[in-house]
Amino acid sequence: MRLTERAHDYLSRQLRPGDRALDATAGNGHDSLYMAKRVGPKGHLIAIDIQPAAIRTTRRRLQVEDCCYQTELLVADHSQALPSLYLQYPQAFRAIIFNLGYLPGSDKRIQTEVHSTIGALNAAKGLLIPDGLLLVTAYRGHIGGQAEARCIADWMQNLHAQAWSVKRHEPVSIGTQIPPVLWVARKID
Repeated sequence: MRLTERAHDYLSRQLRPGDRALDATAGNGHDSLYMAKRVGPKGHLIAIDIQPAAIRTTRRRLQVEDCCYQTELLVADHSQALPSLYLQYPQAFRAIIFNLGYLPGSDKRIQTEVHSTIGALNAAKGLLIPDGLLLVTAYRGHIGGQAEARCIADWMQNLHAQAWSVKRHEPVSIGTQIPPVLWVARKID
């Protein structure tokens, strides 16, 4: 099972119609669309990306599937947007997802960075409801990807020490490619 499929499997068991969900790195909108369908028209999805092109692509994908009604799209850095959202939505989201790295097909110099990602993850903890789910996929095959993944691993280990349930999924490496890794953390009541 691919990591995106595994993440969607977790989301399918977590999200229900009427829930709130957050895509902290919208990218091409695949996770946003999946989550918007799960929360339905009575739910609320917020999708964030630092690149306007990513938000445009996400909007088009949502429009084709008639999922814009329940979705709010923000062009913003997740390290700034998530702390701001906390003022409006403390402990309100049932699931939050991050896909770290760069937007496929775009300028690879624009990518997530350790300091902003850790800031966003710290804010995400306060946005989740008890029993909320945090999914983080780190793509390690690009410049800076392995360092970011190591910092996320340390952050997840600290989260586990705070009585969160943390799982790690990593596919078997094929050839010289470095596979991504998926962390799944559940906020314990």
